[in-house]
Amino acid sequence: MTPEEAELVRKRKSGFDEFYRALVPALVDFIGRMGVNPAHEVLKHADQFSLCLDDALQSMAVADDQDRAWLLTHIGYFIGEYFVQKYSGCWYVNEISGSRYLGRYVVGQFAALENAKLMLDPFEIAQTYVDETIPRQLERLLKEVDAELVGGVSPK
Repeated sequence: MTPEEAELVRKRKSGFDEFYRALVPALVDFIGRMGVNPAHEVLKHADQFSLCLDDALQSMAVADDQDRAWLLTHIGYFIGEYFVQKYSGCWYVNEISGSRYLGRYVVGQFAALENAKLMLDPFEIAQTYVDETIPRQLERLLKEVDAELVGGVSPK
């Protein structure tokens, strides 16, 4: 690992607790804003919210960069929690030298998958989702990522 990469990982790790403390209330608020209640249930049953979010977001217009950043962040939180819950994983900072995810907040260490080394960057997946042409398809995207995980390959 280069000194620059080591510094990136150090900075990301030092900010992880703040990142995670912000994630939980932001995710609940996002679910509530999308009209899904009780919103706090997303913290234990994210899979039950994917269809509702798919409906709520498929035609949502992104007016500017601020809207795009807001949607990308919040759908990234959801995607991460969805897979953390589904496969008994966790959020963490990737420290694997040479990994394309080095220094990123990722989800992985999935106890319910044969290969516990698999990980994904939920914000990269969120970017794919947000950049899709309308109507976006969250359910389809989640199923594609799921198929890659079950097949033992980190999503591209």
